[in-house]
Formats: sequence, C-alpha cells, structure tokens
Amino acid sequence: MNSRVVMAIDLDRCWGCRTCEVACKQELGLGVGPSPMKVLETGTRMIDGVLHRDFIPTLCQHCDQPACLTACPVEAIVREEDGTIQIRQEVCNGCGICVKACPFGVMEEDGEGGAPAKCTLCRERREGGAPPSCAQHCIGRVMTLIDEDLFEVWRRGRYAWKTGRIAYVSDKWASLGQALKGNHHVA
Repeated sequence: MNSRVVMAIDLDRCWGCRTCEVACKQELGLGVGPSPMKVLETGTRMIDGVLHRDFIPTLCQHCDQPACLTACPVEAIVREEDGTIQIRQEVCNGCGICVKACPFGVMEEDGEGGAPAKCTLCRERREGGAPPSCAQHCIGRVMTLIDEDLFEVWRRGRYAWKTGRIAYVSDKWASLGQALKGNHHVA
C-alpha cells in the first residue's frame, strides 16, 4: 500500500441516496451519532423544465497540510505512506482539538471522550485488497479509489477540485462551483 491514492468523486453521478453513509457506519461499527461520511444537498436547479437536486459526499479530505495533524497536542494524528491521514487510537486523548481545527467540519467527537470519528479510506479493507466500503456499496458508482498518477487520465478533462487525497469532478463548472460554494480553487 505504498502508492499514493486518490478517492475520485464524480458529482454528476450522485443522486443523494446516502448508501455511502450507511456503508461507512456499518464498516466502522458506528450507531446513531458521528458519521465520517455525509452526503449534503447543495441546491436545486431547473434544467429544461426539470428540477434537479445536487449533492456532495463529504468526508475527510486527507489534506496535504492537515490542520488536525498540526493541532493535535499528543501527536495522535499521522500521515501514512499512501498519503492518508490516520488517528492512532491508542495515543488519542479525546480532547477534540483536531475536530475544531478541521476546516471542512468532517471530524466529529464520539461523545464519550474517545478518538473522533474520521474517514480512514477503510485502511484495513485496502490492506486486504478491497475498496473502501463507501465506494464498493455506492449504487451510482460515484466514488473510485485510484492511484494518484492515474487521476488526470481518469478525470478525462472534466473540472476538478482536489485537496489531499480526495478529488471532486464534474462535467459542469457550475455544478462543481455550487457544490464547493466557490470557496476553493477549481482546476
């Protein structure tokens, strides 16, 4: 698992079914409460007289310069060789500083003083050769885990926004811009 990976998310394929949310929570054994994967509705629009709803799956971005890693006072958050950001459960003191530091709001405290709930891109599954649970169970095949070197080929000239190990793509600039609320660079 030494190559750097990218979770490519095709926003044009997501219809908001939230299967990825359920798959993630089941994989991590989480009940009601924190969820490392959330599908947000970003708006509605009319296309040729038909109402369309836009969604964006949100998860840990596994940032290139992670604020959570820098903020952690006990160095419980680490970057793995594949570029993903992981929490060392045995080191975490549950202080929640990393949760407050995350600019994307995708880490949540567990409510019991333990390590926050955060996407791991299903590290254990990947070590066993399986894709992340969200990608495997997504009905629309919205998410694809690929080698970073293949991302530009996979995207096929579509608009993209990438930070860390997560990349959002869309055929429509407006769709991508709306989903990201215009706060980030879109290539």
